Amino acid sequence: MLIFSTDKTRLQKHFEKDKVKFCYHLGDLDDFYFKYCQWAVDYADRARIEECILIYSGGEIPGVLAFGMSERFENLLNEILFLLPQKFYGHYTKEYRDILLKMYNEKPLGLFYRFKLKNIIKPTIKSNSIKITRLNISHENALKKLYQTAYPQSYFTPRMLETNKYLGHFDNEKLVGVSGVHVDSGEYGIAVLGNIAIHPDYRNRGLATKLTASLVEELVNEGKLVCLNVRSDNKEAIAVYTKLGFVKVFEYNEALFELKKTD
Repeated sequence: MLIFSTDKTRLQKHFEKDKVKFCYHLGDLDDFYFKYCQWAVDYADRARIEECILIYSGGEIPGVLAFGMSERFENLLNEILFLLPQKFYGHYTKEYRDILLKMYNEKPLGLFYRFKLKNIIKPTIKSNSIKITRLNISHENALKKLYQTAYPQSYFTPRMLETNKYLGHFDNEKLVGVSGVHVDSGEYGIAVLGNIAIHPDYRNRGLATKLTASLVEELVNEGKLVCLNVRSDNKEAIAVYTKLGFVKVFEYNEALFELKKTD
């Protein structure tokens, strides 16, 4: 029987089996995100969660995170298939693709790598004079404009500015670079970097490295495990993250799924 859980203690215990694979899940237990989440779970018994599928509705289009740990996950995904949103961004590993294609058309968005910070490395940057500004809700329009130009496929939503974890660089009052987070939770000791973007006219100047390094250092000082996702063909970003001390842990696929039309 399909069960939806709101038991944070049991969910946390399950996600802590692999904090990197479940970094989004773990961070989304935080009250800031929790109200936007549904947790479909499989119990081996009444005391222990064995598998979980996360449906997150905090963005314009819902997200479905399908990362399993055992053969039980396939049954869970089959059970919930009829209850998934009509349209969603799916994060999944390749062995579950055929199940999703039973009812959904897929628009592939690429192969992605999950990185974790192993050892923080402070980069040597010539442009140490780069001024960094902490962004807030008053910078919403400037940030949206930057994403439209530099990163139109970003998952940014304005409420994420409330995390106080968005750092930017301005040139003559024009926002030209930003580093931020998808997830940040002090309670659960996790942060996932995201929505990092540099205006095309300002790339190859060390801005991405400087902004990301500053944010990473802050998160590490707060005692958080820091993770991130990067598309496998984004060599420039991978080079920056590797320089900062990140290592690849696993890979997965992202796609936009839309319910197939029936006659």
